[in-house]
Amino acid sequence: MNFNARNTIFLLFLTLFQPLSSFAAIEDFKVKGDQFKIEVPAGWQTANDFYGIPVTLLGPDNEEKKRTVIGITPVGYADTAHAFDKGDPDIKAYMGGREEWLKTFDGKSLSYDSYQKISWPGIEEAHALGYHYELPSGKFYERSLFVFCGGRRLYHVKTITHSNHEKTDNAIVDKTLKTLSCVATAPENSRKVK
Repeated sequence: MNFNARNTIFLLFLTLFQPLSSFAAIEDFKVKGDQFKIEVPAGWQTANDFYGIPVTLLGPDNEEKKRTVIGITPVGYADTAHAFDKGDPDIKAYMGGREEWLKTFDGKSLSYDSYQKISWPGIEEAHALGYHYELPSGKFYERSLFVFCGGRRLYHVKTITHSNHEKTDNAIVDKTLKTLSCVATAPENSRKVK
């Protein structure tokens, strides 16, 4: 068998039998008594305690070296009666907090999303706020979701996307977030984050 024929067969083998890591996989996590699962997109990585965020999903590297990020922080139990019950003042407080953060990094806000209350299978309700901003290192889109599930457990989910990848990566982020759900008990092989 000549060199070209062997290479062709090898490439065909790699194409037909890709490693499982190239496909999306549902992963279970346990963080201080909170247990949840989420589908990790193909080509993404997970990290525990990444910059203080208990569970982080990191998108593939890109030319700007600014990966799309989904951070998940279990907050504990909460009463939905107090989630954004003040309406405008709560939204203004969110915006004020983001403006203070931007000042620290010589940034500026470009636009804010309207507040949304949403839900999906496995999630009782989620309160979503987001904004576009600019830092010396580039433009970004950030969303915060306050997600309630499984007996009023609250999760703060933050997503950050570089503006050059916003259209493509936000579709992946939205699809991924819709796989987030609480579980009653984590399987024995769950990832445990302390």
